[in-house]
Amino acid sequence: MLQPSSSSGGSGGNGVGARAPVPGDGTPTASATLALARFGTRTGLALIILVAAVLVAYANALSASYQFDDFAAILAHPSARSLAGWWHALPGIRPLLKLGYALTFDLGGGAVAIHATNIAIHAANACLLWALWRRWLPRLAPSLGRVEAAAWLAAVLFALHPAATEAVTYASGRSISLAATFVLAAVLADDVARERPSRRALAWIGPVLFALALAVRETALVMPAIPLLRAWARGDPLRATLRSLWPYALVLAAAALAAIATPGYHVFFGVSLSTRSLAGQAMGQLLAHAYLITHSLAGATNIDPDLRVPAAWSGTLSASLLLLATLVATMLAARRRLPWLAFAIGWYFLQLAPANSLLPRLDLANDRHVYLALAGPMLALACVFARAAGRAHGRVPAGVAACMLCATFAVATWKRNADYRSEVALWQATVRDSPRKARAWLNLGYAYRLDGDAPRAAGAYRCALALDPANAQALIDLDLVAPGDTTPATCAAATVE
Repeated sequence: MLQPSSSSGGSGGNGVGARAPVPGDGTPTASATLALARFGTRTGLALIILVAAVLVAYANALSASYQFDDFAAILAHPSARSLAGWWHALPGIRPLLKLGYALTFDLGGGAVAIHATNIAIHAANACLLWALWRRWLPRLAPSLGRVEAAAWLAAVLFALHPAATEAVTYASGRSISLAATFVLAAVLADDVARERPSRRALAWIGPVLFALALAVRETALVMPAIPLLRAWARGDPLRATLRSLWPYALVLAAAALAAIATPGYHVFFGVSLSTRSLAGQAMGQLLAHAYLITHSLAGATNIDPDLRVPAAWSGTLSASLLLLATLVATMLAARRRLPWLAFAIGWYFLQLAPANSLLPRLDLANDRHVYLALAGPMLALACVFARAAGRAHGRVPAGVAACMLCATFAVATWKRNADYRSEVALWQATVRDSPRKARAWLNLGYAYRLDGDAPRAAGAYRCALALDPANAQALIDLDLVAPGDTTPATCAAATVE
């Protein structure tokens, strides 16, 4: 990046007393000033295009309705409905997240305001990633000819990838995307502080932002490991980086004490730890990671994937383990020759570690948990395009391929956003992709029931019972819409209307 030379004194304006720039005396020459102006113009235009891409791809998300967890976590939760309710609920889980919802409702906003805020958060995250990649790629990819283009393309691919929709279009997904905002801002602040060690006040901006990230979602705890990952990928000494992270250790210690003092976290972790055994969690997460790689990263979105904890070891688990082992081996092997690839793979696994490792959750995997992890594979993909563009006669084909991929992502995101327009549409899409999951049919039946379509609701409930005969909720709901019903279930996947 071209930087201006430092001024050696004198007026720099065009008025009386301004001296002409003299090459070599520390004053920018006219050509350097022009180059800076052009660089600034290109940067501004690239920023406008990046934000515009997000707005275009997510424009139809503004009409999305409330879904699934939104009713319990937002609409029926006093701490998310008003500032007074939020204040009376303290101390509570994820206070900064709920404060954002409470502010929206107190200011008179509804679903449109919540979704508009989510879209703005996603656009901010894409811009923050672009800023980080511009700073880091010159060292991570020193042989890459088009570093600026690769950094920008990586941000665009992240912004448009359909796997991000569950963290953006789903109102409850804000916990993931907003935590990502503070994580990325903290990493950027930390990076700036490392460049200017004489300005000690800068060193505390990152830890403060990290604390805010933890107040949105506890999975942000991996943030301090990002500078370590970057240092490892670049071959920098890890000890010096580790020593500089002590302020973040203080924040983590304070957060741990706050969690211990918050009753809600006792319930949260108690339920989680009782969900399944460690062996079951390990096998389940092998399937979960394989699913996220082969489905979510590939753009196959599903709010309720049909993943089940295996009862015993199987060939599918062996294949999943081989896939993960191959990625880890690739990361280790690429560190010396392709540090950008090692960093991208490490970023992906690091961001997934809190939600998809040892701590059990009810669902083995969800698209929204891949949100920030997605930035790693998109960075690697952008670097591949940049390398192809640097070859003889490769610039045009690589550019065309990159544009086609961006367009494909944007169309897929637009289509997925359309599924969120109503509860019926979302659960129709879900039973299409998870036709053997009882919960998907149960939720579709409930959506039909709310829509006043009793016959379809009964049909969906029958399908839920066919898959799970002991499902008490499905039995109750079926009796409500069709008392004494004995019609056989016909469970062809619902057609999305």
